[in-house]
Amino acid sequence: MDDLKERIIDETIMRFNKVGLKFTLDELVDGMHISKKTVYKQFGNKADLLKAVIDYVFEGIREKEIEIIDDDSIDLVQKIRLSIVCLPDKYKDIDFRKVYQLKTKYPDVYEYLIYRIENSWDNVDRLLIKAMEKKLIKDMPLTFVRLIFIGSIKQLIASREMLKVGLSFSEIMETSIDVIMAGILI
Repeated sequence: MDDLKERIIDETIMRFNKVGLKFTLDELVDGMHISKKTVYKQFGNKADLLKAVIDYVFEGIREKEIEIIDDDSIDLVQKIRLSIVCLPDKYKDIDFRKVYQLKTKYPDVYEYLIYRIENSWDNVDRLLIKAMEKKLIKDMPLTFVRLIFIGSIKQLIASREMLKVGLSFSEIMETSIDVIMAGILI
C-alpha cells in the first residue's frame, strides 16, 4: 500500500475514533491538507474508503496472528486466546464499540466487515485443531467452536450497549474470550 493511501486510512481511523462515522470527507481532507479529488483518486467514495480501512486492519491482524503463532515462548492455549483478541499496537486505540453505526449508515460496509470476521479464521482453526489433538481443549466440531467465537464478536460490534459498559473494546473482547475459553478448556 502506498504512503498516501495509508495516510488517508490512518486519518480515517483517527476521525472515526473521535466522532464515529459522522465525519465528512471535507473534514478528513482538511486534517490532511489534501484535496477531496486526491481522496477520490484513491477511493471511489466513503464506503470504499471504509472497506479499505477494514482490509487494512485485517491485514494488520493477520500479521499479528503470525507473530503470536511463531512465538515459541507462548503456550498453545494462550496462542488461541491471543490470536482471537489480537490487534496490532497501531489499532489498539480504535474504538470498535462504535462499529455498530455501520449497520444503519453503511449496510454494505457492515456486511463486508461481517464477511471478513467470518472468513478470517485459518490461523485460529489450526491452533484449535492442534489443541484438541493435544487434549488441551474439548474435542468438539471446529465449526461449532468457531461459530461461538464469531457470534460473540458479531454481537459485541453490533450493539451500542457496549459504549455503556465502561470498558474498552479490548477489555470487552478479552473478558468474552476468557468466558468462552473457560467453557472449552479441559
